[in-house]
Amino acid sequence: MEAPPSRRLEGLSGSYMALLRVGFLTGSDSWLQKQKLTAKYLKMRLEGVVYPDVFALPDFIGARCEFLCDGDPIVDSKYDLLMSELNGSDRQLEYLNSVVAGQRVPVAVIPGPPEIIARGLTQHRLNLVCQILSGAEYVWAYSETIRDFCDGLVDGCKAQVIPWPFDTATAVRIGATARPKTSGKIQILLNAPLRFHANTHNYPFLLKSALLRVWNDLPMDVRQRVTFHSFIYHPDDEASFHNTGFSEGLPIVLERNKSYSRFIRFIAECDAVVNVLYGNVLGRITFLAGALDRPGVFGDTSEINRKLYPTATVPLLSPGRLEKALRDLFSSLIQNTPDCRFLPCHAAVREVGDFPMNASRFRSIIEDAQETYVPGG
Repeated sequence: MEAPPSRRLEGLSGSYMALLRVGFLTGSDSWLQKQKLTAKYLKMRLEGVVYPDVFALPDFIGARCEFLCDGDPIVDSKYDLLMSELNGSDRQLEYLNSVVAGQRVPVAVIPGPPEIIARGLTQHRLNLVCQILSGAEYVWAYSETIRDFCDGLVDGCKAQVIPWPFDTATAVRIGATARPKTSGKIQILLNAPLRFHANTHNYPFLLKSALLRVWNDLPMDVRQRVTFHSFIYHPDDEASFHNTGFSEGLPIVLERNKSYSRFIRFIAECDAVVNVLYGNVLGRITFLAGALDRPGVFGDTSEINRKLYPTATVPLLSPGRLEKALRDLFSSLIQNTPDCRFLPCHAAVREVGDFPMNASRFRSIIEDAQETYVPGG
């Protein structure tokens, strides 16, 4: 029996990596969405900034990238590698499964948080997820939790944890251009973004309950100095923010959406960050808080939170511990005396955000995968 044609990446060393042609499946059939992504990442390349999300992985290794809509014809000769997230509707998963099964070009799948994959599972969707994980040449995870989740679904050891395109030096450089802080004011970033619906529901009223108990014990002159700032990106969440009474009793300011550079400056202008989310999130906010040396309180379910802020993570579902952490954080802010418990581990921030080193590690992972890949395996 003739062996299946090899779909491995070949020759990915030295300057050839810069010639790598990546087709990135966006998970959307919207031509407009594809153009927005293309413009967004072109703008950031011109600014010398890499936004640390999944669509930045080609830029991370210096490859050329073209975004593709679901259903776009894929010409094998145009690409050396296809990349795609792993989440979405039945239709999106069916399309990705057909690409994995039918293309001669190797496919790298990058799963999102297990909570997002698991919440919408049906038997049909579970079958598709397992087929995709089994058939893709590469499964790249941003945390050990996601790696173990994916390997457990297919009863194998296929997924590999990869470095992520965090960049401490760039965050510090941009943060240094932030506006000077207003004397006496305390500005706190609160759960960015606020979510009340869908796959990333983060139980915001559990956080509010603990926060409100701390807030009600603060002297009036202190309350007048404090504001909480957050972001909402979905109309349903904005409606719930107003309709559920979430903002009642707390001075919460909803900020306008910002470019990545402006968002970095905004965090640099904050005195603290409270980002207590539920789930294995990537941790972009935590990373920026650490890179900018902001004190904070963070949820303990994300690996990067525990690594960068080992003494400042708390369970969202433990209201008493959450309240105590918030109370102690406020005490340090009011007294203007930094509490080391809420500060980042600087060595970990440097390691996670060493962009050149981690880009080199990612290239090595790809090169090693080339050598160990067994066609049809």
